[in-house]
Formats: sequence, structure tokens, C-alpha cells
Amino acid sequence: MNDQLEYIGKKIQEKSTELAWRTCEFSKADHVYSLNYTRSESIHSMQTRTFYLLGSYLVSCDEDTKKTLLSFADIFAQKAIIRLSTLDQVMRFVYLSRTIIFDFLEEELKQGLIQTDTVFQTMKIIDPICLSISNTFINHYNDKLSSTKFALDESNEDLRITLKELTELKNALNEATIFSICDLHHQFTYVNDKFCTASQYSKEELLGQPHSILDSAFHPPFFFEQIDKILLNGHVWKGEVLKQAKDGSHYWVDTTIVPLLDQSGTPYQFISIQYDITEKKRAEEMLQKTEKLSMVGELAAGIAHEIRNPLTTIKGFVQLMGESKQEDYFTETILGEIERINFIVNEFMVFAKPHDVLFSECNLSVLLQDLISFLKPEALLKNVTISQHLPKEHVTISGEKHQLKQVFLNLIKNAIEALPNGGNVTLTMETTREEVIISIIDNGIGLSSDQLQRIGEPFFTTKASGNGLGLMVSYKIIQNHSGHITVKSEPNKGTTFSVKFSRVT
Repeated sequence: MNDQLEYIGKKIQEKSTELAWRTCEFSKADHVYSLNYTRSESIHSMQTRTFYLLGSYLVSCDEDTKKTLLSFADIFAQKAIIRLSTLDQVMRFVYLSRTIIFDFLEEELKQGLIQTDTVFQTMKIIDPICLSISNTFINHYNDKLSSTKFALDESNEDLRITLKELTELKNALNEATIFSICDLHHQFTYVNDKFCTASQYSKEELLGQPHSILDSAFHPPFFFEQIDKILLNGHVWKGEVLKQAKDGSHYWVDTTIVPLLDQSGTPYQFISIQYDITEKKRAEEMLQKTEKLSMVGELAAGIAHEIRNPLTTIKGFVQLMGESKQEDYFTETILGEIERINFIVNEFMVFAKPHDVLFSECNLSVLLQDLISFLKPEALLKNVTISQHLPKEHVTISGEKHQLKQVFLNLIKNAIEALPNGGNVTLTMETTREEVIISIIDNGIGLSSDQLQRIGEPFFTTKASGNGLGLMVSYKIIQNHSGHITVKSEPNKGTTFSVKFSRVT
């Protein structure tokens, strides 16, 4: 009899993979979704291992094998819980395993390979161990149910507190900010009372409308394209926007737009938190006008000095023209001095009364490449080598192309002129997600600390033929582009001008 039990045990071990698949066939025949109906490789291997261990227990019938089998059942239950299988599903697997072993014994009996007593003896061993396995599963699920109930109680309390906090936060936002929510198409789905007050539209007039209903036409289309690009990438956008109210009046808002993301990380709506900064912008404008008036006073003194010299020359040559026959020479000199006055006045007007500019998408990579090609012949004549370390990909910002060309043309020419005996000028560009930094580096005569402090002042120059207005205008242009210029220099070691812009990736 023991020999037949050993035979059955080894046969079950040998056919453990086939028997595991039969549990799947049973589930499909019954049209019941169970743990083993999903032909996951990991689940099937667990089922195979179960049949193999049952066979091992029939062969040995010792306590060590039984402990191994129950330990494995413990692991099986844990994995089933992780896969969110129900207790009914795992219990059905135990029932199917017993049924499949009984069917297997019937096949062996029909073929005359075992006796009837062997069938009953086998099932007497299998039934208690299946019951033990079932109890192991039940105990695990009871423990899980208890911990889940405790976690649910805690979660419910946390949820209640969170909902209360969210309600308070929403009330605070409604009271303190201009608050709105837009869908993926940037149409308003919620606006608070302060939003309606600022825009002078009612909620009924705003809900379902695109945010462009408040467009003031002050910002170029590229400005909003940049915002949209940032938000669709799942990032928060912050900035200042000029809006137009229903009556046509304009108001400035400091804006923070937060995208809400679904489980896949894709935005599905946008929350906008705004503060009215119209008065702040007016105060800044008044301050700028005051600063300009102060600057004009300083400029006027400088201009008077600069223009007095050529005017004195013109006056003298006009007086001499009546007494001398060298009219051609005098005329040429007078025209040269007049041209000098015209240049000074034009440079001053760029700063004192800047014309309106239209910002658009500006490719810095192409702009710098064009300038390098333009200035290379002049550099070669002065024995200067221009090298570059620019990224291959296009780097774009929002700006005015011609003004930016004027700035970099001025900076590169200054670098060339700082090399009276020849040398090297290097252009580099560093890019991050937030900014781009362009550096113009020369190994020329450099600047002293006193000269560095005066860089950008009107009519301060280190060049014999300069007037200092070029750098002053360049600083103003970069300021209008929300950029920043920094200068590092040491005497006889060269100078580095770095221009920093904000950018959009």
C-alpha cells in the first residue's frame, strides 16, 4: 500500500504542471473568473508548486514536508492578497486542486495501475492537508480584513480632516484671490466672485467661455503658446498678465496656474490663482519715469559736453571758411562733426524714448551664427580668432530680433577691439530648463575694478573713439527682455560678458 502511495505521489510531482493547467480549464468551463483563470506566469508557477508539494507529502507523509507545504500556502495567500484576489477565489483553487487529484486517481484506477483502497487512502491524506491549507488562507484573509478595517477607519478620519481642510482652503482662496478653474480647452468651469468683480463679467457670462475673452492684445500669441507648453508638460506657470475687463479697461494680475494631472500624468484641468497688481504696476511705472527724469538730467550734462565739442569745431571752421580757400577740407570736417552729433543723438533717443517693439519667437542659435559670420572678416583683419561653443539644437526665447542683434553685435565688437595685438574671442551658450546664458569671452587687456563699476554709464568708455552709449543702450534692451548682464574682468587677463534670459523648454 505504501508503495502505491509513493507511486501516486511521484506521479503527481511529475504531472504537477499539467495538473496546474487543469485548474484553469475548470474555471473556463464554469465561466467563473478565479485566481487561476488568469494565466499569469507567476500564479501558474505557484499552482504547479502546490501540486508538487502535495505529491511530496504523499511520498513521505512526514511533518517536515507538511510544514513546508503549509509555509508555501502562507506565501501563496500573501501573493493572492497582493493581486487583490478574493477569499472565494483562493478557496475555489483548493477545492479544484482536490477535485483534480481525485479525477487523476480515477484515471489511474481505470487503467489498473492502483487499487481502490489506494484511492481512499490517498484522499484520507489529501483531505486534511487541504483543510489545513484552507485554514491558512482563511487566517490570512481574516488578518487582512482586520487590518483593512482599521486602515479604513483611519482613512475615513483622515479623509474627513482633509475634506475639512480643503473646504477651508477653498474658502480662503475665494476670499483672498481672483480664483478660477479651466478645463483642458482653457474654458472656464469655475470662477469666484472676485474674478467677476475684476473682469466685470457675471459668472453666467464667463462659464464655458475661453480665457481669451479677457485678452488685452498686449501679449503676443507666442506668449500664451509658451504658457500652454509649460502647463501641458505638467509644470506650474507663474507670471504677470495684462487683462481686459468687459468695459474695455485694463488690469494687471500676478498669476499662478497649476495643472491638475490624472493617473497617467496628463493634465485634465487648470487652477488659476491671481492677485490684482494694477496699482503696483502704476507705481512701478511712476518710479521708472522718476528714474528716467533723473537719468535725463545726467544725460543732458553729458550730451551738452559731447555736442559742445563738435559745435565749437563747426563754428571755428565756418569762420575760417570766409578767410581761407581750403573750403573742401573745411566742408569735409564740418560734415564729419555733424555726423558725430547725429550719431550721439540717435543713440540717446533709443534710450530716452524707445519705440514700441513686437516680441516674437527668436532663435538665439541662428542669430549668433549670423553675427559670427558677419564679424569674422573684421576679426581676421585684426588678427582675432572667433570660436564658438553653441548647442546644435535651436534655442528660442521671446524677444525682438533686431534689438538682440544690436546687443550682441556691440558686445562682440567690443571684445574684438579689446585685443589690439590680436587674440581669441569665444562665444558659449549654456541652457537649463529655466534659462539660457550666453557668454562673450576675450583674452584682451581687461578692465580694472574701478572701470568695472562704471560699465554701462553714459559717456563712460575705455576706447579712444567711443562715447559709452553703446553699452548703455545694450543694458536697456536686455532689461526690456527681462534679462540680465554680468561682467567679469581682470587687467591683462581678459573680460567675460554674460547675458542671461529666461526660457521655455
